[in-house]
Amino acid sequence: MEKGIIKNATSRFEECDDAKALVEAYLDEIKPFGAIGFTAADFSVDDRADLLLCTSMPDVFTPLDLESPWWSDDPVVAKLAAGEMHPFDVEIAWANPLPSAAPRWEQLTGMRLNRGWVFPTSKPGYVGGVHVIANPDDHQRLPDHLDIMHMLSFYFHAYLTEMDPNPDNGYIVRNTLRHRPNADRRAKLSPREVECLRWCAFGKTAQEIAIIEGISVHTVRQYLKSGTTKLNANSQAQAVARAIKFGLFRI
Repeated sequence: MEKGIIKNATSRFEECDDAKALVEAYLDEIKPFGAIGFTAADFSVDDRADLLLCTSMPDVFTPLDLESPWWSDDPVVAKLAAGEMHPFDVEIAWANPLPSAAPRWEQLTGMRLNRGWVFPTSKPGYVGGVHVIANPDDHQRLPDHLDIMHMLSFYFHAYLTEMDPNPDNGYIVRNTLRHRPNADRRAKLSPREVECLRWCAFGKTAQEIAIIEGISVHTVRQYLKSGTTKLNANSQAQAVARAIKFGLFRI
């Protein structure tokens, strides 16, 4: 069932022509799991002011972004920057906020937007994550679907960063990331590299791909690494997004 959800979602993401359509598609995909909205951010490790910030709730989060340089004191950002790669509860992360951040949390709590989970999407050189906001009247449903939500968030974020969306879009609060130009090296991928990335798109682990392809786990990891490098991607999820975009395979 999860494989089908991911396949349908990535097919929808692939068809999106702009960030607005992508945000709305992702929101449709996560609502059945108890979500009412989200915010997503991608920071440069070298400069946290160099970031892409997007949300399905711009009326709420744009004013908060304008009030203060929240990326410097946000406990969620601190947790992601420390290397957290597993989903974590937002309320637990905000248990003891810095005095400068506390008013922001109080505002979100007052609007009943204080429940939810963060799904890390960090990649080399960047700190990233998607904060999914739970329905305050049904917040227990979200934790039952963390694995599928993490995969949906990872693919959504990969497609979003690939688009390099215009900050004038209503859902894009800020985009000052210094995106490197994508050298078109897709034709250099070997059939094995393409196949390993395709299985990765279906959520298969390196161990599972090794069994399917009849090769060692080490070899699978090498193919995934080399394929990701040839596509000039920063993560396997972004490599998958580019491979689909370039027509190397469909799922």
